[in-house]
Amino acid sequence: MAKLMVLLIGVAVVFAAVAFKGGNPLVGVVFVLVAAAPVVYLGYLVANRGRAGTAAAQAVQPQQRRRQTLFLRVTALVMVVAVGYGVYWVMFEPKANDKALSRVSDFETGCGDGMARKYFPQAADHTGAGPHPIAMFSISESGSPSQVFPTSGSPDYWSGNSLDPHRVQLIACLDSPDEGEYLTDCKFTTDSIKLYRGVYDMTVYEARTGKKVGSEQLRGSGKPNCPGLVYLKRGTDKLHTEPEFADYQAVLRKYVDS
Repeated sequence: MAKLMVLLIGVAVVFAAVAFKGGNPLVGVVFVLVAAAPVVYLGYLVANRGRAGTAAAQAVQPQQRRRQTLFLRVTALVMVVAVGYGVYWVMFEPKANDKALSRVSDFETGCGDGMARKYFPQAADHTGAGPHPIAMFSISESGSPSQVFPTSGSPDYWSGNSLDPHRVQLIACLDSPDEGEYLTDCKFTTDSIKLYRGVYDMTVYEARTGKKVGSEQLRGSGKPNCPGLVYLKRGTDKLHTEPEFADYQAVLRKYVDS
């Protein structure tokens, strides 16, 4: 029992620290209370141990006992709901970025999964008429995000390197690709790997809040162009083409320009 209490306190303390650092003090307070509850309960038991056999303890009326039982059950239910929400938030909701923004590529953690995804309180509010500056990220064959850069002559609010990161309002994230049609075999020094046209899901988030704004689907280039060098995940035996910048613009224009 003692080991279970220590484990519960330890987990609650860790989750509280994550919540406070991640920008949700309410969840942090919930886990602080959860961490304190076993200690408070133990103190209550010790303080009342001497009363167990006294007439005062036996004189508690049935109606009073029912009220006490109801209170404990309601309290337990509220705690279960609060802890459930807290665990959900810690595991699946984005956390506040606490690092300074210096370039657009700093927003790549806005494309993480679960605990890894960040939102950026230093970014601009997504409000008013367009343009709404956007940071765009593709996903490499190795699984890491990389910034999508605009073509020459495009406005810098399309994920440009010269874009002030504090102006960014939106983040667009490509998911890992599915296979479209087969295009060609790419021959490398020691191996040959099939190249497919990539099919990607894309999610658009508010940079400042991490709130999902919309989702789209993009297709990679249909050109059978093999890369000169590529890093693959272990066990990967296929390549996928990526969308061209015009493809990003076609699906994201309604978010950026409106």
